[in-house]
Amino acid sequence: MSQYAYFFGCIIPNRYPGIEYAVRWVCGSDGFNLDVEDIKEFSCCPVPGIFYSSDKNTWLLLAARNLTLAQNERREILTVCNGCLTSLLKATEYLTDPKNLGKVNRVLSQIGRKYTGIPRKTEGRRRIMEPVKVRHYVDLMINDVGLESIAEHAKRPLKNIRAAVHYGCHYLRPTENQTIDDPNDPVNIDKIVETCGATSVEYEDRLDCCGAGGGVRSHVVDLANSLTEDKCRNIADAGADCIVTGCPFCLLQFDNAQKSFTKEGIPVMHVSQFQALAMGIDPISLGFDTHHVSAHSFLRKLRGT
Repeated sequence: MSQYAYFFGCIIPNRYPGIEYAVRWVCGSDGFNLDVEDIKEFSCCPVPGIFYSSDKNTWLLLAARNLTLAQNERREILTVCNGCLTSLLKATEYLTDPKNLGKVNRVLSQIGRKYTGIPRKTEGRRRIMEPVKVRHYVDLMINDVGLESIAEHAKRPLKNIRAAVHYGCHYLRPTENQTIDDPNDPVNIDKIVETCGATSVEYEDRLDCCGAGGGVRSHVVDLANSLTEDKCRNIADAGADCIVTGCPFCLLQFDNAQKSFTKEGIPVMHVSQFQALAMGIDPISLGFDTHHVSAHSFLRKLRGT
């Protein structure tokens, strides 16, 4: 099994600490007992919708600094956010260009750092360096932990729950060269949901944006919320009890936008929180009280009351 470094990004620690607790619990001794460590010097990825779109030099430099931290520990980066996945994974691709690498390392040298990648094998006397691996939480669960192990750890299967899965844009298309699922017909989160005992419901336009992508949430909030309302209407029509996503920014949009067009709303949670529930965690640990949309209806159904 590989060694990983937690990369929680900005939204989770600042807005939804329950996701961080769920990830640590699922990956830790109560769950799959993975070899994951914190690297406290990690900074913002930085967010691709702002830095990558406006200042690629700053974006690449900040991302490369994060990569060197994992590189020096010989660990794969475990991202719990779609945007962080895109930013860091795209940076590893940019840094395969010698010009980009040289420019970045000249600046990093001022703080005693250098990005080289990780040595994986040798050919004669020549070391072959590979980019630092950047992994999404869902990718790790599917390909390293495996569905069989997820099923074995689901001590309290969520048999009466109907979940609407939302993937998010950066998960589907993290870079021009790499994907972690079929961008036109993704299945990995659906598989995790159903392995936890629940039903993943089909709904219209399920691959549409949550509404917040591309900076829309920051600049045209009414348009963002309108797109979210359309998506939530389709989810409600499918009879879903909750929305499950692998992206905290999508979660933030669903959770905040619903208060602008409905009094009740559909509870939304990260896939790690959903897994933790199936694995028997006390729901009070998952921070649902910090969400804008109440999870009470979902939790009542979960308890069968």
